[in-house]
Amino acid sequence: MSVGRQFKRIGHIGVALALWRGVFWIFGKPKRILIIGVSFFLIIGVLVNLTSDINKKFYVNANQLPLLDKPFGKTVKTLEMNDSLIYLKKMGDDWAMVLVDQDTLYFENKYDFMQSFGKIEKSPFDIEKALKGEKVKLNHPDGYFDAKPRMLRNGDEITVISYSNSTKEIRFKVETSSFLYLPIEYLIIDWEVIKKRYPKLEIHPEEM
Repeated sequence: MSVGRQFKRIGHIGVALALWRGVFWIFGKPKRILIIGVSFFLIIGVLVNLTSDINKKFYVNANQLPLLDKPFGKTVKTLEMNDSLIYLKKMGDDWAMVLVDQDTLYFENKYDFMQSFGKIEKSPFDIEKALKGEKVKLNHPDGYFDAKPRMLRNGDEITVISYSNSTKEIRFKVETSSFLYLPIEYLIIDWEVIKKRYPKLEIHPEEM
């Protein structure tokens, strides 16, 4: 056996012995088993709480959100865009149980695939969400933009994949291109249509 293999085998044996020693140390005293067991379940509990939406604050991402006294019941309250609520429970057929002003209410939380957002989300509805999927037109100061493998000229339509408030840029793709980016100032956006679609959306002057 080569020297390298001998060292490798010795290493494996050392790891195995260390593991067995750890097992014997844990089970050597009942107190250690209790402490380690409690710690394990505490860690699991923290992880579950971090990933769970239950009792978390959400915001309305629709223009209006009718809330019912029970599934298939009657509307007793209507929230508007960016009003907040507490998410309590997911139910069958996408029904959700929520808490608003100490009242337990219900609504059908079907996902809007056209707009790519749910009726409630963990963040308020803003211009980033409003522009997602929107068709805009190129208005580059050079009159064109090299969107390999295509050349775009002013007036050509672009579909927004996403928009960043921090960089003031949209992300988009053209056919087989990689992701491309353009400043929002190089685009013609029909803000009136967006404002009409989302009356409660706050659009700041620098974004228009």
